Amino acid sequence: MDAITASKAYIKLAEGDAGQWDAHMAAAETVLRSALPAARQTDPQANRQDAALLTCLGAVLCDQGKYREAVNVLETALTLGSTDSHTHYNLGVALAGLAKPRKAMAQFGKAQDLAASSLTWTAYFDPQAQ
Repeated sequence: MDAITASKAYIKLAEGDAGQWDAHMAAAETVLRSALPAARQTDPQANRQDAALLTCLGAVLCDQGKYREAVNVLETALTLGSTDSHTHYNLGVALAGLAKPRKAMAQFGKAQDLAASSLTWTAYFDPQAQ
């Protein structure tokens, strides 16, 4: 099972078991982090996979309220060339969580203009709560 699939499985467990939510989300984070190479490669295919892993990791970090770390992770995904709408959306969620509404809205706008990868997902976001 690859890291993205495994992390999705932990997230499903978290959604179904609120009492163990923190543990399942931490496991999802660990799986994604362990799949990232220690040193970035110059291979474009590897960069695309890394960007997908980072986009998923950014979603998990946002869902845990680790917004500052999520911003760093998601900006790295963009540096690697991510054109996934989920990367921009998740960055918007992280920026909203850091009370940067203008920057967040800019990212949400960029997300609307891009296609979503089937490998990644969005972080939970409740605009009414912001």
